[in-house]
Amino acid sequence: MKKINISNKIGIAALTIIMLYGQLGCKKFLDRRPLGQGIDGDISQSGAEDKVFGLYAATRNWGMTSLPFLTIHAARADDNLNSTEGDGSDAQEVVDRFSKTNKDFWLNNAVWDDHLAFVQQASGILKDIDSSGSTSPATMVNKGEVSFLRAYAYFDLVRDYGDVPKIDFKVYTAEDANVPRAPAADIYALIDADLAFAVQSLPLNWESSFAGRVTKGTAEALQAKTFLYRKDWAGALASAEAVINSGQYGLVDNFADVFTEEFENSKESLFEIQNYENSNGSSVFSNNVAQYQGVRGSGEWDLGWGWNIPDSGLVKSGFEAGDPRKGQTILFSGAKDDSLINDGKFGATLPLLKTAYWNKKAYSDPKRRSATGDRFSNWLDMIIIRYSDALLMAAEAANEQSITDKALQYLEQVRARARNGRTDVLPPVTSTDQAVIRAAIKQERRAEFAMEFERFYDLVRWGDAETVLKSRGYTPTNALLPIPQPAIDKSNGKLTQNPGY
Repeated sequence: MKKINISNKIGIAALTIIMLYGQLGCKKFLDRRPLGQGIDGDISQSGAEDKVFGLYAATRNWGMTSLPFLTIHAARADDNLNSTEGDGSDAQEVVDRFSKTNKDFWLNNAVWDDHLAFVQQASGILKDIDSSGSTSPATMVNKGEVSFLRAYAYFDLVRDYGDVPKIDFKVYTAEDANVPRAPAADIYALIDADLAFAVQSLPLNWESSFAGRVTKGTAEALQAKTFLYRKDWAGALASAEAVINSGQYGLVDNFADVFTEEFENSKESLFEIQNYENSNGSSVFSNNVAQYQGVRGSGEWDLGWGWNIPDSGLVKSGFEAGDPRKGQTILFSGAKDDSLINDGKFGATLPLLKTAYWNKKAYSDPKRRSATGDRFSNWLDMIIIRYSDALLMAAEAANEQSITDKALQYLEQVRARARNGRTDVLPPVTSTDQAVIRAAIKQERRAEFAMEFERFYDLVRWGDAETVLKSRGYTPTNALLPIPQPAIDKSNGKLTQNPGY
């Protein structure tokens, strides 16, 4: 069983909120008053907590963090393939081969629709909080949570689409939300304001029963990422170092542990999507991302759909010689793996399957699968921001400002954890040459976040995407996705298409 309760609380709230927002809830929660009493209208004296938990629940929605998110955010990278050949072939055409012809594509449509619906939900809650007139500490914390979550959704949108509708007001009718695209700079200004408020309002930490709720450090980490994307090196370094110097976070000793249920919401987690399944599998609330990435085999190895799988390029050049993270990230078809468990025994052999490589970060404990009867691991949380990202963002931002000592210090912390006590691999980077350090940081990010959601966006912001992804058909147009044609059609001309589509 998981040690956290935040998703339990979110679930009860969402059961009522579903009538208003059409979102899915999650888990039972028995040690607090029944939540979900507050719906559209006045904020009660208890604050906006019920609505906030409903917003957390909505982070698991289909286009927010489920299969569409996974495909759009991970599979466009050079190190990831969408799925086994012949499965999801339409997705392969769009994300593996960068087709520019399909402007009405179900995965892209879902990312657009659900992110904008999430923004509308968040903006409505913020309006209700302001209208309540309450400035109690609890209400301001709630407002900070919503501000962070709106900023998170908008950062996804602006990276994927550029100019997007700016909906920072409460939507009462569908026509209210039918607004033209705002310049990306205006969206970033809203993100900056939301994150600044979140940093000011959120606590440093939560008691264990509230694990999974966002903190000041969560907002500072996202703040650093938005600055990094805009090459605001000073801002990125300041925000990343605020996380580092807070004393609230650290690296889990063993890299592989980060992706296990036991270490969910660990000291390394800055933001993760809360999933849940009880001990016998009778209650499940999940975005199903572990299932979509599980090994696509048969019998006891039928663990999922096999989407977001490693490409051969990652296997050949994604890791330095001897990097332990290679074997902690990739499952090799037909090979024995001393870290794998099957039927309660270590040293399982993965069957020789059609696809050579699988995503090990989505592999779960078979004892848990057996107990729940769920071989798809739908209880596993989905980590969005890790502490190692704060370290590597700080290293990159420091290096770009020629603050070499800091850059090397932060880089070494990540490498030291990865080598895990060994002295024969991943030697410390000692060069003081900015270009050498830059290349080392790029390589480190590639290895550290392989099969996660950073690589494509790193390539784009570094200006490397056209070179690295050219063989897949990438052109500068593909830095942004097309605005879904159904959305353009419904807007009656208010929405325009991105150039090149």
